[in-house]
Amino acid sequence: MEPSTSTRRPFTIDDFEIGRPLGKGKFGNVYLARLKENHFIVALKVLFKSQIEKEGLEHQLRREVEIQAHLQHPNVLRLYNYFHDARRVYLILEYAPRGELYKELQRNRVLDEQRTATVRGALGP
Repeated sequence: MEPSTSTRRPFTIDDFEIGRPLGKGKFGNVYLARLKENHFIVALKVLFKSQIEKEGLEHQLRREVEIQAHLQHPNVLRLYNYFHDARRVYLILEYAPRGELYKELQRNRVLDEQRTATVRGALGP
């Protein structure tokens, strides 16, 4: 059961158990998280409003959220929902247990034949 606001009140940070960090960026961090109500695992991206405002990227963030919320493709991680408080914007994202393909290529330089076939198959013809 994925996180949706269609039948519930808006999310708050208190709805989540926050786990280990998954990544760091210029505007915030990504954490492994779990919804308390149903134990659904997600990646929770936490962006700092002050950093976004400092760079003048509020409009770009709104546009990216709008676009990603409507994307539904097996090779694109889903944006399930988002919420904010006074200091932060939270993006509730699909969790990818194997991480990013780009980072795997950085670590290993090459993929073994099986992994290459899997990636190639996912990309389509």
